[in-house]
Amino acid sequence: MDPEQFIRGFRESSPYIHRFRGQTFVISLEDESLSDGTLSSIASDVALLRSLGIGIILVFGAFSRIKYLLEKNRLHVETTPSGQVTTENILGVIREAVGSVRFEIESALSSGGDNSSMSGAQLKVVSGNYVIARPMGVINGVDHYFTGKPRHIRADFIKSHIASGEVVLISPLGVSLSGELFFLDSRDVAQAVAEEIRAQKLLFLLNEEGIPERKGQSTRELTSKEAKALLLRETLSPNQKDHLGRAIDTVSAGVDRVHLVNRLQDGALLLELFTRDGCGTLISADPFESIMQATLEDIPGILEIIRPLEASGILKGRNRETIETDISLFSVTRRDRNIIGCGALYPFFDQKMGELACLAVHPDYRRCGRAGNLLSWFEKKARENGLESIFVLSTQTGHWFSERGFSPCRLEDIPPSRRASYNHQRKSLILKKNL
Repeated sequence: MDPEQFIRGFRESSPYIHRFRGQTFVISLEDESLSDGTLSSIASDVALLRSLGIGIILVFGAFSRIKYLLEKNRLHVETTPSGQVTTENILGVIREAVGSVRFEIESALSSGGDNSSMSGAQLKVVSGNYVIARPMGVINGVDHYFTGKPRHIRADFIKSHIASGEVVLISPLGVSLSGELFFLDSRDVAQAVAEEIRAQKLLFLLNEEGIPERKGQSTRELTSKEAKALLLRETLSPNQKDHLGRAIDTVSAGVDRVHLVNRLQDGALLLELFTRDGCGTLISADPFESIMQATLEDIPGILEIIRPLEASGILKGRNRETIETDISLFSVTRRDRNIIGCGALYPFFDQKMGELACLAVHPDYRRCGRAGNLLSWFEKKARENGLESIFVLSTQTGHWFSERGFSPCRLEDIPPSRRASYNHQRKSLILKKNL
C-alpha cells in the first residue's frame, strides 16, 4: 500500500473512530453469507468494530436455510401479502434452521473471522430471548398461526450485555407472554431493537447495492423526505423499496441513521462507516451535508481548507486570530460533521455592499457545484441584510466569478475602508455583482 494513501485514509477515519466509541450499532444480516463465504470477512469487521469500543447487536435471518430444509422435507409454505403462514410443522423446520445458522454465526464471531488480522480475537457473544412476540393473527381471512411480530424488546438486558463488551446476537424467533414461539421477520426485529434501545445506527447488509445512482445524481445520502420521493421510482427492486421504506420508518422513530450496504463488497462495513462518502446509501432525518453558520469549533476545518490556497497565492493569508474574530461572518459546508467548504461575507452597510471572501472547497469535493451553492448561500444572506451588491477580490478565479454574474469594477467602486486596505502588491482583480 502507498504510505501516503494509508496515512491519508487513517487520518480521514480518525474522527469517526473517536465519535463512534461508546455508540451502539444494530446490524441486520441474512444467512446467505454462510453459503457464499462472506461471513468470515463480516465477522472480522464486526470484531474490529467491537475493538474500537462500538456496541454491536447482530440480528440475523435464516430464510435460505429455512428454504433448503423445507425443500428437503418436501414441505410447502403458503404465503400472503402480509407474510408466510407458519404451521406447527413448518415451525419445527424453522427452529432447526435458526439453530444451525445461529451456531455458525456464533462460531465465526467467537473466532473473530478466519484468515484475518482479527482472527483469534475471541469476541464475547451472547444470545437469548430478548424479543417478546405477538401473533400476526388472522388477516383477510387467513390465519398465519406461528408467524408473528415483535411486541416488546427487552432493552435493559441488551444494554447490560453491550456495557459488558459482549456482541449481542438476536434470532428471528420470539416468545409470546403465554410462552408460544413465533417466527419473525429479522428485518422487523432489527428495526424494533434499534428503535427501542435508541441505537445510533441501523445497518442493513443487502445482496445488492443500496440505492443506485440516477442521471449522475448521487444517492449516497438521502433525507427521509428525499427517500420517500425515491420510493416512487420504478427502477428500484422490490428489495430496495422494502429496505428504503424501513429506513424511513426507522429514522422517523428516532434512530439517527440507517445504512443500506452491499455485503458482497469486501470491507463494506468499514468503508461505509469510516470514510467520508461511504459505499452504500445513508438515510437520515436531517441532511447529511448542509451549509450553516460557522462556530469556533469549525476553525480547524476552515484552516485545513484555506492553508494550501494561501500558500499558492489564491487566497490572502489569514491567521487563526483573525478568523476567530470574524467567525460570525463565516459560513461552512458541513458533511457528516466534517468541514468541506467555507466562505465569509463582510458587510459594508453604509454602502449597502458586501465583500465575499475566503470562498473555498476541499479538493475532494470540487467540481460538484459546492462552491456555487456557497455563493448562492452568501447572496441570499446579503439580500437578507439589505445589501444591494457583493464584490470579490481575486487573483486566479476571476473567470469563475464572471461566469456567475460578476463584472470587473474599479478600486474606486468598493467601500473606502476596504479600498484603504487593498494590497497593491497582490494586484487582485475586483469583481462586483448586483443582487
